Amino acid sequence: MSSVFQRQDMYDSVVVDREQDVVLTTGQLYGLQVRREVDRSFKPVIPFAPHLFGSGKTRFVKSYLELVKSMGERALIGPENISDYEKDRRRSFLDKLHETILLYVDLTDLEPTNPIEEKRNLKWAVHYLLFKSACLKSGQGQPDPDECYNVLQLRTTVLVKRIREVLNMRSNQFLLVAFDEVGVLDESYGDFDFETTQDGRVFPYNDFFGIIRGLCKQHNVFFIVVGKSEGLNIHNNAISVSRVELTFTPLSPLEKHSIIEHLEKSSSFMFTGSPKVSQILCHQHFSTSELAELLLELTGGVPGLLVKAINYLLQCRLSQDHLLLSKESFWMIMNDSIVTNYCVDPLLPRLSSLSETRQRLLKMLTLLALYHIRFELDELVHLSSTCAVFLFDLVTDMCFYRRLIVDENHQELYEVLIPKLLIRYIEQSVNNDRLEWLLLQTLKSQPVEFFYESKCRVFEGLVATMFYLHFCYHPTDSLMFSILGQLSSIWNEMNVKFSSESTAYYMKSIHYTTSTSEVERDTFDINDWKKIVEEMLEFEKIYIPFEPTSRSPDILFKLHGRTSEQNLIVGIACKGRWSSNGIRWNEIVDEACKFLKPVHDQVLTVHPTLHCMLVIMSTKLSTSVATDLNHSSHCYSFGDRVAGVFRIPRNCELIILSESDVENFIGKDILSSLRSAFKSTDNPHSRSIGISTVQEMVLSLSKNI
Repeated sequence: MSSVFQRQDMYDSVVVDREQDVVLTTGQLYGLQVRREVDRSFKPVIPFAPHLFGSGKTRFVKSYLELVKSMGERALIGPENISDYEKDRRRSFLDKLHETILLYVDLTDLEPTNPIEEKRNLKWAVHYLLFKSACLKSGQGQPDPDECYNVLQLRTTVLVKRIREVLNMRSNQFLLVAFDEVGVLDESYGDFDFETTQDGRVFPYNDFFGIIRGLCKQHNVFFIVVGKSEGLNIHNNAISVSRVELTFTPLSPLEKHSIIEHLEKSSSFMFTGSPKVSQILCHQHFSTSELAELLLELTGGVPGLLVKAINYLLQCRLSQDHLLLSKESFWMIMNDSIVTNYCVDPLLPRLSSLSETRQRLLKMLTLLALYHIRFELDELVHLSSTCAVFLFDLVTDMCFYRRLIVDENHQELYEVLIPKLLIRYIEQSVNNDRLEWLLLQTLKSQPVEFFYESKCRVFEGLVATMFYLHFCYHPTDSLMFSILGQLSSIWNEMNVKFSSESTAYYMKSIHYTTSTSEVERDTFDINDWKKIVEEMLEFEKIYIPFEPTSRSPDILFKLHGRTSEQNLIVGIACKGRWSSNGIRWNEIVDEACKFLKPVHDQVLTVHPTLHCMLVIMSTKLSTSVATDLNHSSHCYSFGDRVAGVFRIPRNCELIILSESDVENFIGKDILSSLRSAFKSTDNPHSRSIGISTVQEMVLSLSKNI
C-alpha cells in the first residue's frame, strides 16, 4: 500500500448524531439499576450493538459517557409525562453516571488462561480479562494469572471489589464495562468447554451472557456489549437460556446534516493551528454541504467508511498544498482502487469470497436495497425447507448495513444499505452474474436523495429491469416486444437489441422543484424535452426519473431504426393500481398530455425522423376503459382521439396494454403479492410483499438472461 496510508488518523473525529442511541442506552442502564434494587432475581438489561465494521460501535462505547454529559438531562428525562419523584430518581442516576468509570474490554484478547485446571473455563477467562483490563487501564501492568486465580477464585464479589481497588473507585461509584468484539466467540469453539445441549450443540454466547448475568448482581456495575455477530439469534437465545434481556442499539448511518456537523466540528492536528476539516477541504466554490453530499453518496453515511474517506482526502490535501476539491476531483480521487481498498480493507476478505449460498441471496438483498423495501426485526429468510436465518443477521453476514426507520405509526423497521464504495468489490465476486451486475449498477446510479426517502418503486423497477433484459438478451423471444410490434408498425422498424450492456440510470426529474434538506433538486423544466432527447436519451439506457411525481413517464428510452434514420422515443407510464379502482380515461389523457404533446411540440416538429410512443402499463384498468378496449391492448395513432378529448399528434402513438398482457409480462403471482402489499400503504415492508415474492422476482428476472 502506498506510503500515503501510513498514518490513518489524520484528524480528531467528533462523534455526532448519536443522541437517540445515548437515550436508548441510558434508559437500559437505568432499567438495570431499578430492577436490581427491586428484585434480586431480576433479568438484567444489557445494551447490545451487533453491527458490522464501520458502524461506530467502538467509538460510541468509548465516548458514551462524554455524550451523556453533553446531553445533560435529555439523556434520561424526555418529554414523556413522569412524576416529580421519578424525575428526581433519574437525575440522581445521571449524577452518578457523570462520575462513572468506563472499563473497555477488547474480547479479541480473550484466550484460555492459567491455571491449567481452569484453562478451558470461559468464566475464568472472562474474569481474568476483566481484571487484566483494569490493571492495564490503571498502569499497573499485566497481572499473573495464577496469582489472580488464587485471590479471585471465580468469585464475582471479589472480582468486582478488586477491580474497584485497582481503579481507585468508591464502593458506590458506577462501573461501566464495555465488551467489544463479541463476535470472536464465533471462533472460540475449540478453546473452551461450553455447556452442551441434549442434542450435542454448544452456544458460546449463552455461556458468555450467563457470565455477565452473574456479574450484574453486583451493585453499581453495568455492561454494554458490541461487535459483529448474529445479533438477533443471540438476542433470542439470551432471553430464553441466559435470562438476559438484550436491547439493540441501532447506530444507524449518518445523514447529510450530521456529516456537515462532523466536518465542521472535527479538527486536524496535521495542519498548522488544527483547523476544522471543513476549513481544510472546502472553499468558496466548494461548500461543506457539497462535500457532505458526496461523502454520503460514497459511504452511505457509515461512520467507519466516512472517517477513512476523510482521512485520505486530508492526506491528499497535505501532500498537495494547492489542491482545490470539486465534485469532479472528489470522484477522480475516490474512484482510485488504491483508495477504495484502503477504505474497505476490513471487509475485503469477506466481500471477495462469497459462498454460493450467499451469492444466491445477494440479488434478493440488492433488490431490497434498490427499492428501499423495509423489513421487520424478526423477519426470516428460508434458505431451504429446514433452514432459515433472520434477515437482520443476514445483512451483517453479507457485509452490508442496516438503517433504522421509524414509520408514521412509530413502528421500527429497517432498510438494507449497500454503500456505493462496496459495489465494485461485490461485482468482482459475482463477475459472471449479469443480473446482479445490472442491479448493482442501477443502485450505483441512484441519487443521494434516495438515502432520505424510501421510494419503494417496485413495480416501476421491475418493468424497467425486464425491458432492459429483453433489449440485451432476448429481444426476438420477448412476448411483450411481439405485442408492441403487432400494435405498432413503427416499433417493428426499430432495432430492439441493445448493442452493449449498460445499466438503468436515474435521470433528473422534470419540473419538480420541491427541496430536500434545504437543497433544491436538479430538475428539467417542462420546456426542456429537446434537451432531454439530445442529452439524455441518446444512449442505449433505460432512464428512470428519480421523482415518482415527475412530469414525465416513469421509464424512458430511445430506440434507433434498423434501416433508416427513424428513431423512437418511448415513455412507459407504470400505473400500479392495487385497490379495486383501476386507471380511468382522464388519467390516461393526463399522461398523454404531459408527454406526447410537449415532445411533439418541442422535438418532433424540429426532427421529423423522430417518433414518440407512450405505453400505459397499468395493473388494473377501470371498467369503462377495459370495456371500451374490449379487454385487449390497443394502439392510438396520429389523428385518433382518446376518450374524445385528446387528439394524437403527428408521429406519435399511445398504447394501452390490457391487464392480461401486463400480468403475463410481470408474472401473475408477483402481481398478486404486490397488490396485497400495496393495497393499504404506499410504502410496504418486505413482510407485506413477502420475502418469497422478492426471491420470485429474482428468479423471474434471471430467466430473462
